[in-house]
Amino acid sequence: MQLDFTRAITPGPERARRVAPTAQSAPSPRRRKKEAPPHWERGYRSHFYRNERGEKLGEVRLSDRGDVPVVYHWAAGNYSGAEGSLVHARARVEETVGFGMRQLSLF
Repeated sequence: MQLDFTRAITPGPERARRVAPTAQSAPSPRRRKKEAPPHWERGYRSHFYRNERGEKLGEVRLSDRGDVPVVYHWAAGNYSGAEGSLVHARARVEETVGFGMRQLSLF
């Protein structure tokens, strides 16, 4: 059996590939999981606005039976009110939650 000592001394293409790091071998940054937007959960006489974790952000309740006119009472955070339609009450909840999530400028 004959050994080839010249092979280990001269850098070959495969040896150069293993030693020299390339831009392609660098780990790519991990992507963050995109947060799902809040969603409405429907109920019999009430609707709840929840985030992806299931935390309640706001709610809309229908007035008691027999009350005339029918009014939708909404609440979100420290704000509450009454609207004449479900669409408007939902819009107020979404508006209030969106307003609370933003930082207002100081000046």
